[in-house]
Amino acid sequence: MIRPLIVILALATACSRPTETKLVSTDTVANKLPLESTTTQTDGQAKLPDFVKNFKLPDSLLINVGKVLTGDFNADGRQDFASLVTNLKNGFLGVIVIHNNNRQEYFVFGAGQEINRMKNLDWIDEFRTIPQGQTVAPTLVDEKTGDIIGDDKTKEFRLKGEGLFMHVDEADGGGILFWKGDKYEWYHIE
Repeated sequence: MIRPLIVILALATACSRPTETKLVSTDTVANKLPLESTTTQTDGQAKLPDFVKNFKLPDSLLINVGKVLTGDFNADGRQDFASLVTNLKNGFLGVIVIHNNNRQEYFVFGAGQEINRMKNLDWIDEFRTIPQGQTVAPTLVDEKTGDIIGDDKTKEFRLKGEGLFMHVDEADGGGILFWKGDKYEWYHIE
């Protein structure tokens, strides 16, 4: 009776979270990707934009090719890249945005870098884009009671590029990352 219970617990634990294969890096994103992912792969490589495959990324970052988005995030008319990313030094999860330009420009949120008083975004269940032109506003929360008051209309912003929406299912909260014209901004959303 104990042996079947141990097998069931072992299987449940193994199936609860996807595993990532850490690879030795040669300084390109394509060589840092996990070998197994939930995205379509051809010949062992995930289908990624060419500008991302040759991008020089710090050795400490591992892109999760199962959580990849493309869109014009900085409103320059080019398709950019975003993905969940793991910092191999501290194990923290975050989001990376790589702009499709010649400057090798990227931004990391979480994964040890602070965004909205958070360094680990391991709570992300849903990761998707929000259309360019949509108006967003942060959620106002009563500091004393924690009750949701509503949208902060004084901070409404019409998205210049596509936004990145992150959500946690159990707590029904999350946030939006979006380009303000010269930098990315975070709005907390309930």
